[in-house]
This record gives sequence, structure tokens and C-alpha cells, in this order.
Amino acid sequence: MFEGILTALVTPMKNAKIDLDALIRLLDRQVDAQVQGVVICATTGEGAALTQKEKSLVAETAIGYVEKRLKVILGVSEVATWAAVDTARMGADLGADGVLVASPPYVRASQDGMAAHFEAVAEQSGLPVIVYNVPSRTGSDVLPATLARLAAHEGIVAVKEATGSVQRAQQVLAAVDGKMNVLSGDDPLTLSLLVAGGHGVISTGANVVPELWSKLWQAWKQGDVATATRQQSQLLGLHEALFLESNPGPAKAALHLLGHVEPEIRSPLTWPVAPTIYRLAAELEILGCHPMGVGE
Repeated sequence: MFEGILTALVTPMKNAKIDLDALIRLLDRQVDAQVQGVVICATTGEGAALTQKEKSLVAETAIGYVEKRLKVILGVSEVATWAAVDTARMGADLGADGVLVASPPYVRASQDGMAAHFEAVAEQSGLPVIVYNVPSRTGSDVLPATLARLAAHEGIVAVKEATGSVQRAQQVLAAVDGKMNVLSGDDPLTLSLLVAGGHGVISTGANVVPELWSKLWQAWKQGDVATATRQQSQLLGLHEALFLESNPGPAKAALHLLGHVEPEIRSPLTWPVAPTIYRLAAELEILGCHPMGVGE
């Protein structure tokens, strides 16, 4: 159900409010690049810093604008299961294609507790669930055995594996045994995961250069591994720059350099420092993107 290039879309802001005009422009870029979908209000979308009303506004705007030209997946990062269910139900009411559900942060739930969390969201929202495993952010790790259990649930269809380990991704692929799609949560590992049997990526970098990520996927689908490899290598410098500071600060800065968003991010995140912005500008020049002058 979910494969290919799924862009973890930033949430553009202007004067501390959601910038709907910029959101439409960002969605147009993704549609034009022919990516397979966007994930909204997740980590890169500053979902944890948005109010429920703002999440609803972003979701309603995105879902209504793209009109099924690509999939729209809503990020769900609430700690309490009841709150996660409420957000997922909101997505269902608005017409989302699925939800990306993070393992509950902070509370240190057991493997059984995390499994029950994902199962409740799937059963009570009716939307297909992508499990989001990112231990570096949540402090909780959904183990391969737990994913094998979840793969048996018809409403839990994929996992975003963001441990940064190809070996772990291979363990997950073996554990779920084709019953669940496995998506990379780390841009530089995408091709390695595809070679291992994975199904795509939920990408931060595709905010900035969606057309290049789309070319990588198309080359892979056509069996042109050499071209896919060149595309992946071409993107490595940009990805490194995008994670010099906490995501999505550098991603938003890169989009600002390209004239797509205002230079705003929500506290406690801060706008990237000058050395990061200079590095981003250099990487964009290498890719032929011609950024605005730093400081504009």
C-alpha cells in the first residue's frame, strides 16, 4: 500500500501561523515530481509543536488540494493511546490515506504496551497504520519480534525503520516476512534497504529536491541499479547538511534558500546557525538548485 518516495513534508509558517499558500506550493512541487506520497505533521512537520486545530488545518488543506494525486499520511506522535486514536480518527474523518504512528515517547512502554498502542490506533481509526520506529527521538525501540506480531494485523501495513542500521532493517525484513512493507527512515540508507528487500523511504531530503528522489525510485523500479546508485551518491552531501542540526531546521532553511518558505520554526527548535546555512547553500549549488544569497 505504501511504497516509493514518501516525503516527510515540513509545515511552513508565517507570523507564527500556518502558511497555507506556502503549503500549497510545497504540495505542487511534490505532485510535479511524481513522488508517491507525503507525510504531514510528523517529525519533519513539527507535529509535536502543532495544536490539534493546526494539524486539522494542514491535513484538510493537503488532502483537499492533492485530490488523490498522491497519498497523504498523517503523523501521530501522542504519548497516550487515547490521544493517538483521537488524532488518527481526525485523519480518517478528513480523508487521509493512512497514519504514521510513532512509538510512544517518554513513558517507556513495554513491547506489549507498544503493540497494544499500534493495534488500538488501527482498530479504532480504521486507517492503515505505518509504525514509526525512531529510538533516537522517542527513547523506545519496537523490536523485530514485536513488528512480526504487528505484521499479522491487517490494519498495520508498514514500518518506517529509523534506527540508522542496515543490519536492523534486514532483521526487520526477515521478521515480518513480506507481511508488512519496510520503509527507510534514514535517507542515506534507502538504496541499501531497497537492495535488502525494502519498499521505499519516508524522506526529509525529498522536501528539497523531490525530483531527484523520484528519479532514484524510477531507476530502481526499472532495474537500473547503476543509475539509482549514482542518484543516491549525489544526494549524500545534502543529506549530511540536512542533519547538521535538529530536523526540520536545516530542511526549512534549505527551502527558504530556494524561496519556498519563510524563515520560521517553532520553539524550542531554533533557526539553523550561519555555518549550517552556508553548507546547505553549497550543497544546493552542487545540485544545480541555485539558492538565494545567504541572509536574504
